[in-house]
Amino acid sequence: MKLRQLIPILFCISFLPMGCEEDDICIGEGTPHLTVVFRNIQNTSNQMDTLSIYRSADIGFENSDTIYEKIFTDSIKLPMGGLNDERVYFKIKRRSNVDQDILTIDYQSKSEYVSKACGFRLVYENLSYQITNYHINSIVPSESNELRDESITNLYIVLDN
Repeated sequence: MKLRQLIPILFCISFLPMGCEEDDICIGEGTPHLTVVFRNIQNTSNQMDTLSIYRSADIGFENSDTIYEKIFTDSIKLPMGGLNDERVYFKIKRRSNVDQDILTIDYQSKSEYVSKACGFRLVYENLSYQITNYHINSIVPSESNELRDESITNLYIVLDN
C-alpha cells in the first residue's frame, strides 16, 4: 500500500524541474556610460577635484540636466544621448570658478539586441571630442573610438592646477 502511494508522488516530483525556466535577469548589459578620468598636468596620476557637471543637447544649455553637483572625485561616468542624437554637450565646472569648460562629444549611435531579459541597448561609435581650454589643459581619448561597455576608460581629461 505504501509503495502504491509513493509511485504517483515520485512521478509528479520528477516533472517539477521541467516546468521551471531560467530567471530573466539583466545584469550589466544595458546602455553604457562614458568613463572619464581626470589627470594632473604635472604627473600622470589621477587628480581629485570638486566638480559640477551639466548635460545638454544644445550649446546654450537652456534645458540642461544636472549630472553631478559639487562632487569630489577623480573619475565620472557620463550618460550619452539617444538614437536621434549625434552630439551631446557637457559643462564642466571646477570648484567655484566662473569659467566653465564645455566638452562636446560627437558620435553615431545604434541599437543592439542583448537578450530577452535586457532587450535592446545603445552602443556608440565614431566618438570624437572637443573641449574649451579654460581649466582643462588637454584631453586624451582611448585607442578605441567606440563605447560598448564601461570596462575601459574612454577619455582622460588633463586639468591645469
